[in-house]
Amino acid sequence: MTKRTGLAALILGLLSQAAFAVNVNFKGALVIPDCTVNNNTPLEVDFGRVEIQTLTAANTAYHAKNFNVSLNCPYTLGLPKLTLTSGAIHNAAQGVIQTSKYSEGLVIYLRQSNGVTPVPLGTATNVSTSVTGTGNARTLTLNAGMGRIKDMSDLTAGDFTGTVGLQIRYE
Repeated sequence: MTKRTGLAALILGLLSQAAFAVNVNFKGALVIPDCTVNNNTPLEVDFGRVEIQTLTAANTAYHAKNFNVSLNCPYTLGLPKLTLTSGAIHNAAQGVIQTSKYSEGLVIYLRQSNGVTPVPLGTATNVSTSVTGTGNARTLTLNAGMGRIKDMSDLTAGDFTGTVGLQIRYE
């Protein structure tokens, strides 16, 4: 009987071996997606034909106009933050970009919808007062004006362009 008891204890001992535990690690990343800006289509603001003599004072925006940018934002909690980027910056803090006539002193001023508050370049800026709409479909209204930083006599007639990149997300 002791042989049977010993054999049973041995079998039970083998069956009750401790299993090794493993950790299960979980990982991922929460992200806040950017808004889709203007259906991923370039936007154009046309100043039209501007007479040089109407740019009377240097470092002042003239012929300012509001323009609307359609937004589709999958995430709308928090504040809308706009980041403008450009490879042709005159004054980043004041939201002033160079134009193709920059050597003559022609620049573009970028402002929030009130036409006063600059939109700095390269900085995520709260633009909640310039965004309207509900749900995912929103509209961002910005203001652009043109001006000169040199003497009026440096400006010559001809077409000009300027470009800025626009990215917006809620944070």
